Amino acid sequence: MGSRRDCTWILGLAGFRVVRAESDGEASDSRLTLRIERRGLRRYPCSGCGGRVSRVRSRCDRTWDDLPWGAHPVTLVYAQRRVCCRHCGIRTERIDFADPKARVTRRLRQQIGLDCQSMPTSHAAIRHGVSWSKARRAEAAFLADWDRTRPKHRPRHLGADEIQRGKGQQFWTVLSDLVRGEVIGLARDRKEESLRTLLTSGLDARQRAAVTAVCTDMHRPYLNAVGDTLPDAEIVFDKFHVLQHASAALDEMRRQEFFRSGPAMRAHGRGKRWLLLRRWKTVRGSKRIELQQLFTANRRLFKAYVLREQLDRLWTYKTRLSVLNFLFGWIDALRWQRLPEMERLGQFLFTHLEGIAAYCDHPVRFGVVESINTTIKAVLRRARGMRDEAILLLKLKWATAHPIRSARDLARFLSPQGLYSNR
Repeated sequence: MGSRRDCTWILGLAGFRVVRAESDGEASDSRLTLRIERRGLRRYPCSGCGGRVSRVRSRCDRTWDDLPWGAHPVTLVYAQRRVCCRHCGIRTERIDFADPKARVTRRLRQQIGLDCQSMPTSHAAIRHGVSWSKARRAEAAFLADWDRTRPKHRPRHLGADEIQRGKGQQFWTVLSDLVRGEVIGLARDRKEESLRTLLTSGLDARQRAAVTAVCTDMHRPYLNAVGDTLPDAEIVFDKFHVLQHASAALDEMRRQEFFRSGPAMRAHGRGKRWLLLRRWKTVRGSKRIELQQLFTANRRLFKAYVLREQLDRLWTYKTRLSVLNFLFGWIDALRWQRLPEMERLGQFLFTHLEGIAAYCDHPVRFGVVESINTTIKAVLRRARGMRDEAILLLKLKWATAHPIRSARDLARFLSPQGLYSNR
């Protein structure tokens, strides 16, 4: 092994030097233990006020895992002092290269935290030779430090949606920024209090004042929470939820027609549920022929299908008056057609016309809400589940914010970060 001066240069910790280097064997992957000491004057920084103190009460050896040297894992050993500060009393000595109560250095913590965002925590723990719990704590500290230091934006458009987690009727409320496509908050249940808590705790007063529109479904507790917390923001109903109601009406009509019609309908309509719910522009080849045969056998089902397809034009108009005129024309087309399911759908759309027409003034990004739900499921699937809600929210913020887009961004996370109190 090289001299202590060479080891100090390789270690690269400002203000510290290597006084002894030991290896636990001659193997190519043996652990390297480095005992380090401070350079210069024997005055130690207080973890409370940061002042230099010369009075030492006691000392005790502490160890930290550091970045490996080639195939050799590295352990740092330092006799940390307890100093007597005249301002703070008895405090521990501040360690610049590690967080308080941590057993890994900051640079190893950053490396573990970055790896945990692209692989399960157990895989990152095995890769760096640490325990699962130590890797989880390193990841939590890394994500919390990143979330604390990143800039806080003022969202203009918010998205409020629920996602099913686990078996049964277990839902979570997700609040997101639709302009940047980032998760803001996560809360249990889909109640009014859940969304109200997210709006008040996840956003400050200035951020809430900047919100102009909130995209959500027709869930009444969500509408009440938005109306109470953001009185100046306008509610825009999600296009996918509106079309979901239209597909449900078409499916109910298919069910009624299947039992009401004769053998011809049953011959062509059996097993066509999911084909009927597809958009016409996505149907190709033989499937389109099957759908045409179904419409030939039942004209009422064909009329309902055409009416459902026409609803997509609701979000192509630029003025609220145009949306109102289209909906009146759509309802007039139902006259004498004997389509009770579609008539109930027309009444439902007319009741929620204000939220549908609000898209003319606030063209929110509908697809962002669904893409965030897909990202949440992907993070949960990669982690084999997640019980800690705080870490889950931090991982979702990282996954949706995409802070690493170039080599320069990666170097920013792998370089030494600013120091703070070791209180």
